[in-house]
Amino acid sequence: MDIKHTYLRLVFNLWFLITPPTLIGYYFPWVSGTRIPGRRFGQVPLLKGFRRRTAEKRLDAITDSFNSRLDAHSDLEVWARKFLVDQVQAHATWARLSRLFLAAPGMLATVALALVVSPLTWRTSSLWAICVYLTFVYVSATLTCIDIWAVRNADSAGAVSVAAVGVAESFTTRAGKGPAKLTPVVWQSELIEQLCTALVRRAYRQSAKAVPGSRITMMQETATVVRALRYRAALVHAHAEGEERQAHERELFLLISNIVKYSSRPRAQIIDFRVIDTDRLGHVPDAVPDVTDIPSSKALVLVPLLFVCVLVAVSVALGMTGAAGEITQPIVIGLALAGIPLIRPFGVTVLDAFMQPSASASRQADPLPMPEPAQ
Repeated sequence: MDIKHTYLRLVFNLWFLITPPTLIGYYFPWVSGTRIPGRRFGQVPLLKGFRRRTAEKRLDAITDSFNSRLDAHSDLEVWARKFLVDQVQAHATWARLSRLFLAAPGMLATVALALVVSPLTWRTSSLWAICVYLTFVYVSATLTCIDIWAVRNADSAGAVSVAAVGVAESFTTRAGKGPAKLTPVVWQSELIEQLCTALVRRAYRQSAKAVPGSRITMMQETATVVRALRYRAALVHAHAEGEERQAHERELFLLISNIVKYSSRPRAQIIDFRVIDTDRLGHVPDAVPDVTDIPSSKALVLVPLLFVCVLVAVSVALGMTGAAGEITQPIVIGLALAGIPLIRPFGVTVLDAFMQPSASASRQADPLPMPEPAQ
């Protein structure tokens, strides 16, 4: 009993010790739109090389694979190599560590919430404890959501580069190493859709203050690239093997490497908005949907919220009735772990759900004409 109370006090003090200073430290980059992962810690000499070699090895492997299949040098090798490594390192390392740091107090508060509803410690005053620790959970989750949105807003080009690298790996260095529950085609298609979403978001963010004519041009160019990505991927997936598949893979790799070429340009060198070289597009049928689907704002907000409400209701009911006895806490933790994979597809970006581009709802066009599989 004393150990539980000691832990509850520790979480209470630790949350107030970490969260307010974190909020102050992140506030100005959030508001000013300069929240670039690793922008400060990545410049510290002792931390600058943290997992950088891993990012370099990833890009080296992709570049070698592209060059061997293209019979030429890809855009990954001839453009801003250092800045591309910076982007991959920032999103794969610093962004993940930052989210873990922001969410850690909330994770501890979640365990504290399970201890509060234990039958052995249940009292009327525990209702106040439930409100306190539930508030801790929600505040930490909200700060994590804000940071995800801030990174997407400030470094939308970096998000495109990282998504493109993920697509390239799924066809080369990580081919056949996707999730066990997904077929390679489904896994690669999901990664391509993530890249399409990142492209649309980048066009929306970077053209937000442009004049109407320029903004329309930016969105139309991005929509053309999205159509080309989906079309090239469909051609690749329609052929299991053979020379035709290799030819279609070559076109897809040229498209992806050219996207990375423009998304990895140093900010000081960007004087125009360009997604890709026009000669990389080739012929793309108009029947391909021209904009990407972005999940419903209501789903992004309501599904995680509903799950947490159900979890809290079950916890309180078990705690008040004592129906589960000593196994109340394992039940609560088990329900939380079981529910996370179910709500994960919806994301946790509550505030970002309200910041999605209003014009991003997909206009359903004729279905993509699928080529006949090779016999």
